[in-house]
Amino acid sequence: MKKTELVAKLAEDSEISQAATKKVIDGLVTTILKTVKKEKRFAVSGLGVFHLVKRAKRTCRNPQTGEPVKVKAHYALTFKPSKSVKQDFA
Repeated sequence: MKKTELVAKLAEDSEISQAATKKVIDGLVTTILKTVKKEKRFAVSGLGVFHLVKRAKRTCRNPQTGEPVKVKAHYALTFKPSKSVKQDFA
């Protein structure tokens, strides 16, 4: 689902304008990213937890050529779903 589709669906379901819905979604994303950057995690009750994790440097292979490629150490955003979400998809 694309962001525009999400905005349209949420606006329809909640009976508010698409402009207001877009502002809420943008605010949510901004809040999640700022919080994760500062505190290394952001929990949404009933949904799950976003974590900031550090990935070590490593050597991978280019799948097309098979050549080794060095990947620098970097941070990645991960998501761990809550138990209730896992049960919904079990």
